[in-house]
Amino acid sequence: MLIALDLDGTAWDHLDISSLYPPFRRVSPLKIQDSRGVEVALRPHLPDFLKWAVEDGHILTTLSWNDFDVAYQALRAFEIDKYFHYLAIEPHPRKDKMLYKLLRQIKAERGLDIDPRDVVYIDDRDIHIQEIWENIGPVRFIHFGRDVKCFLEIIQLLNPSPRS
Repeated sequence: MLIALDLDGTAWDHLDISSLYPPFRRVSPLKIQDSRGVEVALRPHLPDFLKWAVEDGHILTTLSWNDFDVAYQALRAFEIDKYFHYLAIEPHPRKDKMLYKLLRQIKAERGLDIDPRDVVYIDDRDIHIQEIWENIGPVRFIHFGRDVKCFLEIIQLLNPSPRS
C-alpha cells in the first residue's frame, strides 16, 4: 500500500511551513523553531505511525503543497525524513498531478503498478480529493481531524485486529 501524507495541518500543526524561515532547531521531542522563533509542533504519535508503516511494508510519501526546501528542512529537524521513501512536495495545489507523477516514478523504479484503491491519502482538508478521485481514481481518503484525531487511530483503521 502507498500511504500519502499531507504535511501542513496534518503532520504538524503549522498551516504553512513555507512561510517560515529556516534553519529550524529542535526545542523538544515534538517541537521545532524557525530562525525567528516561530514554533511548529509535530502531531503526537506521528513517528510511531511512520515507523509502523515502514515496518508493515508500506511505501510512504509526502503529498504536500509547499516549498520543497523549507518543508524538507522541517522534516529533517523533526528527524522523520528517514521514514519516507518519496517526497512529493511541490509549490502548487495540484496534488492529483503530484500523485500521478509519483505513481509513474514508483512504476519506473520499482516495477510496481499501484492501483488507486491501494493508495491511502491522509490530509486535514478535503479540497484536493475530488481532483484526485477524478484524475487518479478511488484512493482511500482519511480526513485527519474529522475521521481520526490521532495517528494511532490510522494504524487501527489500516490494520484492524482480527475478531475473536
